[in-house]
Amino acid sequence: MSSAPSLVKRVGIAKLIGIVIGLIGFFMIPRFWPDADMWFRVGILVWYTTFGAMIGMFGMVNFHPMLKIAMPFWFRGIVFGAWFNFVATLLAHEQLAAFLKALDMGSFRSPFWFVLEGAIVGLVIDGFATRFGGEGKALVE
Repeated sequence: MSSAPSLVKRVGIAKLIGIVIGLIGFFMIPRFWPDADMWFRVGILVWYTTFGAMIGMFGMVNFHPMLKIAMPFWFRGIVFGAWFNFVATLLAHEQLAAFLKALDMGSFRSPFWFVLEGAIVGLVIDGFATRFGGEGKALVE
């Protein structure tokens, strides 16, 4: 972790990683799914930018007060990342199904595989944001 935890730095790092992942999606989707419309591609870019910002903001919460459990970065990143992509899958189920059909990945046709992808991306984003931006109460003190 850096010497001075900062919420602004944490959210900035998380958003930057989200933008990079969104840009990769924006430019790679047409290679695999030429029928993808611009709205879907821009949606992926904006989704992962917002995804990163939200993961960055949740870094303030490293202890669940009701359940009385610690929430280290790996737990927080996996849970929130999976949850965010679960919601996105519910909202864009048909387009994600068409995208996976275009990829022709055999038995991996369910759009709910994006939940696993969200868990992995959330873990990566929260790991870097925690390492370089800090976490917990120190972010707001």
